[in-house]
Amino acid sequence: MSGTSVRAGADRTLPGPRTVLVKVPTAVLFVNIALAGNNALVAAVLYRLTGSASNFALVLVSNFAIAAVVQLVAGYVVDRLGARRLAVLSETAACAAIALEAAVSRLDSPAVPLICGAALVSVVQAFYRAAMFTLAPQLAGKERLAALNAKINAAFQAGTLLGTPAGTLLLYLEPVWGFCVLAVSFGAAALILGTLPDLSARGTGGGAAARARTGVLRELRAQRGLITHILLCSGDYVAVYLFTLVIVPLVDDRFGGSTLTLAVVNSALPAGVMLSGLLPWRSQSPERTLRLVVLSMTVLLGAFLLLIRDVGVVGTVGCVVAVGFAAGSSQTLLMTALQLRSPAHVLGRVASLRLFVASGLAAPTLAGASYLLKDGVGTALAFCAGVEALYLTVLLVLSRRRLLGHRTLAAAPGGTAD
Repeated sequence: MSGTSVRAGADRTLPGPRTVLVKVPTAVLFVNIALAGNNALVAAVLYRLTGSASNFALVLVSNFAIAAVVQLVAGYVVDRLGARRLAVLSETAACAAIALEAAVSRLDSPAVPLICGAALVSVVQAFYRAAMFTLAPQLAGKERLAALNAKINAAFQAGTLLGTPAGTLLLYLEPVWGFCVLAVSFGAAALILGTLPDLSARGTGGGAAARARTGVLRELRAQRGLITHILLCSGDYVAVYLFTLVIVPLVDDRFGGSTLTLAVVNSALPAGVMLSGLLPWRSQSPERTLRLVVLSMTVLLGAFLLLIRDVGVVGTVGCVVAVGFAAGSSQTLLMTALQLRSPAHVLGRVASLRLFVASGLAAPTLAGASYLLKDGVGTALAFCAGVEALYLTVLLVLSRRRLLGHRTLAAAPGGTAD
């Protein structure tokens, strides 16, 4: 199959499966090992320095806000300069930021420089996320895009699962050496991304920069279903964060705060996402995509409803695996459809808008669930189920009005969405 852009339809040869389905997920794995490890290591170092965990919580909230603002600019820059170039530059900058953290960790008062280093990592990752959203369809084309997205999701979770304990274990070294190890992980990701073919400029002609200047708002007006699609793409994102919020209170309330149970339940969520990445994903028709998304969201809703009651350790782990599996499947399907329907010259900005909207919706939802935890884990889980039921209802109702319907859910490369 030829074509490197979902819209260009130019006669170009795509890279082989090894490049697409091995190198890209491997780079994502290294990135998320470094990210999760850095969060864990910075948290531990700051706690040792200040004796308070709230300082790192403030760092996370601040970085979240900074990244959300930067995200608005990141997509435009990716569309102008090219996805592969920005992906490589972002991880090179992250490597430098971690190296800076390593250097300042030897200072007598390293807290503020460490916070600044963590903020810098958060900023450059906004560019990385927009670049990867744009790079995936350029490399995979239509037929392999779903498979690539599924493997990226699995690699993301695997990296987080490996990186968090790795960052904690690195504390047993001098912090400077721990940060150096994480810098190597970012550097390895940059090297792998640098070996990928740069296909963004080919076939776009001399008008590429001009097209990059056209606003994404024009596409939102032209495609009635695009904004609805972007909104629905936050459903799985919110579901994962909601569960992450309630997991510790759930284990404390029902299983006496068992550390082993907490570790198993914590691991079940990324395990579910990784299992979804093992499925033989391929390009689906819009009708089948819609049915599979509805099925995934129904499983997600059912798992939350079951968790309202105490179903025991085995039942809880099973429900959590189902949450991860359904969220991973839904994300693969909706993300692939969004990439296929979005014009190639605004893919970066669509990615930024998606992440900005998802973050904006996640914040009040998480605040609501957090508030309801005071009334018990069951109440908070009922709220989580209600949120996912709302997403499912919106999908069922609006898809029938062709706002996210059969002709707009996934447009073929070079085609035109309604």
